[in-house]
Amino acid sequence: MSPIVDAHNHIGVRHGAAQSGLELLTKMDAVGVEMAVILPFVEGTIDNSVIAREAATDPDRLIPFCSVNPWDGEDAIAEMRHCVEELGFKGVKLHPTLHGYRLGDHGLVDPVFAAARDLGIIVTSHGASDLYNNPAEFSAMAGAFPEVPLLMVHMGYFWETDLAIEMSGKHRNLYLDTSRAPIFEIMQAIREIGPEKVIWGTDSPFVDYQLEFTKMSRIQDPAAYELVIGGNITRLLQEVPGRAPSSVE
Repeated sequence: MSPIVDAHNHIGVRHGAAQSGLELLTKMDAVGVEMAVILPFVEGTIDNSVIAREAATDPDRLIPFCSVNPWDGEDAIAEMRHCVEELGFKGVKLHPTLHGYRLGDHGLVDPVFAAARDLGIIVTSHGASDLYNNPAEFSAMAGAFPEVPLLMVHMGYFWETDLAIEMSGKHRNLYLDTSRAPIFEIMQAIREIGPEKVIWGTDSPFVDYQLEFTKMSRIQDPAAYELVIGGNITRLLQEVPGRAPSSVE
């Protein structure tokens, strides 16, 4: 049986929000979550060193992802390589809305996806119903880089969930991250494109952690539940080069 894995959590300190690795582990233990992907806050200056430090507090449970801003050009690519090759990170987070670019701007964003392909890591990106990261933008990148697993965070919520589901169904490498999405739309995605394309995440510390976990119990089929709550992200993580956390091996 696959471990229960939360695919979306922010660690660090920023104006209006903060969360440490220990605080996240406490939330996880309260509901029975075994592992979690941790990401830096992306407002202002991105500090991936915080993620490296906090992941080291429990490397078998906390899975580090970095974040970069494509506007930083070669510096962004160098940071990705440093985080993956030297620090053991497993993915990269993008936020087109906050950083001011279209996800599907090939001239700007293709180098990030090419680096992710070469490094063999996951790309996760903000994917609410915002102009710069609408589902059509994800479709453009998923089609251009079919080797790169791409997670659409918030699955187009709330205006574009139907289009998010449609686009994910067209690309085998495009997955829907459930964080903050209502269970009604999550169940719709499972029905229409299958549980293999849906990945559970919370977006802590911006949510009620227990609520984000317990809402998934509405998935009545045990096999589907296991895929969504941890099986899918576990499979993707196993494909990342380097040592996977022991609970995933």
